Amino acid sequence: MNSLGNFSITPSESRDFARASGDFNPLHLDAVAARRTRFGHTLIHGVCGTLKALDLLLKKRATDSELASIKVKYNKPASQDETLEVFEQMVDGITRLEVFAEGSRCQIIELELVDRSPGVDATGAGLNACDENAQEPVEIGIDDCADLSGVLELCWDDALMASLFPAANRHLPAQQLATLLGSTRIVGMQCPGLHSVFARLELTFHAADPGAPSGHGPELYYRVRSADPRIDRVELDLRQAHATGTVEAFFRPPPVQQASVAQIATLVADEEFARQHALVIGGSRGLGEVICKVLAAGGATVMLTYAAGKEDAARVAREIGLSRTTPAVSHYNVLVGSADSALTDFCATLTHVYYLASPTIARSDSKQWDRQLFKRYCDFYVDGLATLLEQLIAHGAGDRDLQVFIPSSVFLEQGIKGFDEYIAAKAAAEAFAGCFEKNHRNCSVLAPRLPRLYTDQTSSIKNTDEQETLRVIIDQLRRCNAAGAT
Repeated sequence: MNSLGNFSITPSESRDFARASGDFNPLHLDAVAARRTRFGHTLIHGVCGTLKALDLLLKKRATDSELASIKVKYNKPASQDETLEVFEQMVDGITRLEVFAEGSRCQIIELELVDRSPGVDATGAGLNACDENAQEPVEIGIDDCADLSGVLELCWDDALMASLFPAANRHLPAQQLATLLGSTRIVGMQCPGLHSVFARLELTFHAADPGAPSGHGPELYYRVRSADPRIDRVELDLRQAHATGTVEAFFRPPPVQQASVAQIATLVADEEFARQHALVIGGSRGLGEVICKVLAAGGATVMLTYAAGKEDAARVAREIGLSRTTPAVSHYNVLVGSADSALTDFCATLTHVYYLASPTIARSDSKQWDRQLFKRYCDFYVDGLATLLEQLIAHGAGDRDLQVFIPSSVFLEQGIKGFDEYIAAKAAAEAFAGCFEKNHRNCSVLAPRLPRLYTDQTSSIKNTDEQETLRVIIDQLRRCNAAGAT
């Protein structure tokens, strides 16, 4: 395959694409909301990536064209500011484009282009810009999809499209591009809506249907063809005056809600952890949130830190404060390693450190070693931890007995395919923990290999829930507590 070039999509371009398409799903626009998904950060709109790839092709082709058909398979989501490379291959008159990010294939696009017929109106006449006030996607579940149907007005903003996709805007009819834009608005805003993942798009374009009802041109109709609750998949038929096709999408799990302090209080004695002055690094969500709640329910004095989730950290502290002592909250980014005065002051009484900092963990579909990914994991699990412990000891935490809790992973025993870099980095963290303990006699380190537990990153796994997470975490905290008492 031949390389057509590369591109990246900035957060600003994602906002412009949302305005052009009407797809204002927060997964692409809101860093806080995206952090609460299993992806952990904002992603580009899949169709925006498709149009960027088409733009590179049409820049090379430099001919006024029409799409006869297009099929897109969205293999893997791509992040904003990530460099994506597009490769081209011709097979029996069909152009195949493949979009890669750091060696992983994100999209497969198969399309048939023909020279534009004389007299075809390529402008966006009759189409209006999207309503920017209609920015709230619907929130439905797979069980709400039976017989769901609807219609939306196709949108067009020539200035935005010319800015985002200059070659495609120049060489393809606006009606066809508007139909592609409509597909992402259906998935991201209507069905599945808020908790959606775009998986596949197929469209066939044709001359306008002479039997179509009046006013049928600017609208795109959709209807659910099938819904499979076993895998949270939905298929929709699309119909428009100039095109027909299908969409496949998945419902992603909503953000995980961990057990409440009230629930936890029924499982933990009031003074069970009362002697602990505990620092929880990464306590705003996931396992860190659970640990904060369990410790506080058991009477511990807690400080929790956050890197990006200030609102989540405040929420956790508020909930705990309704029935227990409100935890202190501090900003701390393990990749920077700069502690504020509140954190260093807390070191004067520190007895326990719980280290939950982690990047987004994802399966790799590449068979080659990804050294950048391995380094990113190590930046969190080894370097970030080492820097934190150096600071804590420098500020007096090393003068007393100190318990350090560093959760490892059962992945090291299972060797699950696609997680080589993660497994190697976790093994390095275990090795570092062992060395640290030998070099600091008053510090004890626990690095238990935990199973997959219920967090935003594992929410799609059917056999995880908050009760299993609670059972495992409470057991581990009791072990850590007992180790500190000996």
